[in-house]
Amino acid sequence: MNHYLLIYDLAADYLERRPDFRAEHLALAWRSADEGSLVLGGPVGDPVESALLLFNDADKAAAFAGEDPYVLNGLVRSWRVAPWITVVGESAATPIRPA
Repeated sequence: MNHYLLIYDLAADYLERRPDFRAEHLALAWRSADEGSLVLGGPVGDPVESALLLFNDADKAAAFAGEDPYVLNGLVRSWRVAPWITVVGESAATPIRPA
């Protein structure tokens, strides 16, 4: 299984505006997780400066961003999907062990 990071650059007022859209965002996230495309997700930093969502399909990651209320309502300044070449760990897509 390949891995893809959906990377969100958050707006300066993200924390103030988040409560208005959080229930919708979390419903979308849990639906994606229950369907098996979203593996993990959450904010990064303290204070929060970005968010990362780990998907197993690049198209589903982009589709998620396209309907995420955080994106649609400007809480996310920009987003991108990046392949993550995982090499260590039980769930690594391309495990590499030392010789």
